[in-house]
Amino acid sequence: MKLLLLICGAAVCVVLSFVWRQPWIGGVGLLVAFVAMFTDRDDVRLDDERRSHETTKAVRDMRRHR
Repeated sequence: MKLLLLICGAAVCVVLSFVWRQPWIGGVGLLVAFVAMFTDRDDVRLDDERRSHETTKAVRDMRRHR
């Protein structure tokens, strides 16, 4: 949701830079877009969070003892 709001805000800034003929507003919009891209979190679920019977530590220990 945060990513969508930031990208929409960036698009509005870029459009306003063309309407008002102020290029610095477009620059602000591009900075907001970069912030949106680099702060977007796509968390990967771990086995512990999937309610697996074996924790990731247990799996690592079993693999190490082979």
